[in-house]
Amino acid sequence: MMQRLEHPNDTIIGYELSGGVSADDYTRLASELRDEIARHGTIRLLIRLSDLALSSFLTGLDERMTFIRRSRDEVERIAVVTDDTVTQLLSKAVEAGPVEIRTFSSDDEAVAWAWLE
Repeated sequence: MMQRLEHPNDTIIGYELSGGVSADDYTRLASELRDEIARHGTIRLLIRLSDLALSSFLTGLDERMTFIRRSRDEVERIAVVTDDTVTQLLSKAVEAGPVEIRTFSSDDEAVAWAWLE
């Protein structure tokens, strides 16, 4: 499931991904983010991963990485909020990429939102 999270700052976009997330969901997410970039120029992104199956995290990983590489000048920061150790490790591996990415536990979600401000 993919759900948009509300935030008062229009350039900070949040999504929760949980359970099973399909390649079509990831395609829709990338499309929505491209629309936000077109509207605002640059964005900051929070992704909350809760009870996301590892197979769902891996689905569309190549497409997500391509999106991040292509949007490195428009996506200023990405905060990943998750308590899953494997997902935290995978997210940390991506931190060396072109966009500033930090991983936060669910207890620190407020810190993640503040980091995006």
